[in-house]
Amino acid sequence: MSIRLRPLCEEDVDNIMTWVNEPAVVGNLAAFSGAPLSREEELAWVRRTMTSSSERVWSVFAEPDGRYLGQVGIHQIHQRSAVGRLGVVIAARAEMGRGHGSAAISRALDSAFSELGLHKVWLMVFSENLRSRGIYQRLGFVEEGLLREEYFHDGRWHDMVRMSVLAREWRAR
Repeated sequence: MSIRLRPLCEEDVDNIMTWVNEPAVVGNLAAFSGAPLSREEELAWVRRTMTSSSERVWSVFAEPDGRYLGQVGIHQIHQRSAVGRLGVVIAARAEMGRGHGSAAISRALDSAFSELGLHKVWLMVFSENLRSRGIYQRLGFVEEGLLREEYFHDGRWHDMVRMSVLAREWRAR
């Protein structure tokens, strides 16, 4: 499973629009409000993200054919504390479960710790999403805590698990 990351750019908007309003894709992403987004709203987000010092986002492509797979990013970067939040989506449903997400996360963490100089990268995941939690643990993330009834989705409250990996832990792998 070979992938390539490319910094987010305006030409990615059409690819993003193929999944950003799809409940089957964004249903497990707590960062999304669930409200339908227009192309103009998404383009505005891409433009803000491209110039933001608190976010670094990449589009993920399969190699060698260049198929768009999704996105991975480090968000909410706090420069003074050297901490950021991981976000990832493999939007091409046929590509899920093939290791592309793990590979994209690994590349993003390499960048977060070496290029961005972060000390810690954290994430939030639905407590019942055992598959994703297992993937994150295999990548070195440690569960920090449970946030009870933290997120309202599909008519009910969900517990969220906060996980993180430190730079020294990532380098020691």
